[in-house]
Amino acid sequence: MSFEAFLGELRADADQRRVTSPPGAVDCDVRITSVSDKAPPKGLPEHPPEAYREVQEELGLSRVVLIQPDALGFDNSTLLAALQVLSADPEGAVEDCARAFCMVRPETDAAELKDLAAAGVTGMRVTMLRHLESCPWDELDRHVRRVHDLTGWDVELAMDGSDLHEVAQKIRAWPCNIILPDLGGFRFSHSLTQPGFRALRHLVDRGRVWVKLAAPYVIGKDGSPEDPEVSELAGALVDWAPERMVWGSAWPHLNWTGEADSLPENLGLMEALGAWVTEEEVRDRILLENPEGLYGFGMWPVAK
Repeated sequence: MSFEAFLGELRADADQRRVTSPPGAVDCDVRITSVSDKAPPKGLPEHPPEAYREVQEELGLSRVVLIQPDALGFDNSTLLAALQVLSADPEGAVEDCARAFCMVRPETDAAELKDLAAAGVTGMRVTMLRHLESCPWDELDRHVRRVHDLTGWDVELAMDGSDLHEVAQKIRAWPCNIILPDLGGFRFSHSLTQPGFRALRHLVDRGRVWVKLAAPYVIGKDGSPEDPEVSELAGALVDWAPERMVWGSAWPHLNWTGEADSLPENLGLMEALGAWVTEEEVRDRILLENPEGLYGFGMWPVAK
């Protein structure tokens, strides 16, 4: 192969990976750790909503889903403050551009839940990762059902996808939508024949379970979004049910375990989506139409 032909292949590959966000695109995975007029709680680094605006501009994103950081536990005050700051699009022309998933204890009273809903919270994050459980397993079913009955919230369920087959029957019976982050969270195994992945496919087929294509470094061996096993997993998910996939930047990468000065590049993570999903029409569905339906955003362009 000539050098010119080699360069041509490189350019073609780069063009294929390049992702242009459709107008109204939604970032479904953002965690804010501080607000500009206060020190971050629990000694966390400063990641205020104003800093996230730069990410929106870089990636061409208009709307956002805020997730309560696990490190902040059940103190949702920073989440609520960020929700107010990011409620409009970056241009300030369109309102209702943010959603928020809080964390609440199983014993949280109905009045507090209703106050959170009135403040704009639209969902609950439940962390069931080992040593980070936000709710005991034997209370989880009652917790999800009670919160949904009082608020109508959907649930983001963070767990190891390799264990999904053990709880699939319980999840299938929940009355809400369930979002599985981190590409399903397969930390133990990436095999497409494992019971956990087969259970995920069955759950997705039932129409209430969604998968968030975000933070591939959480499950990848070397932290790279180009990890072959992660890419195979992402491709299989998209091929199976593109209508049940959403995408998130996972900014500011709180779950990154590598060196602090080598954080994943936001643009590189979006280009990973371009590698997993080569058809622009499908990418637009994942970035726009799917999250509009899942999170209840108005169809873009929203009347200004």
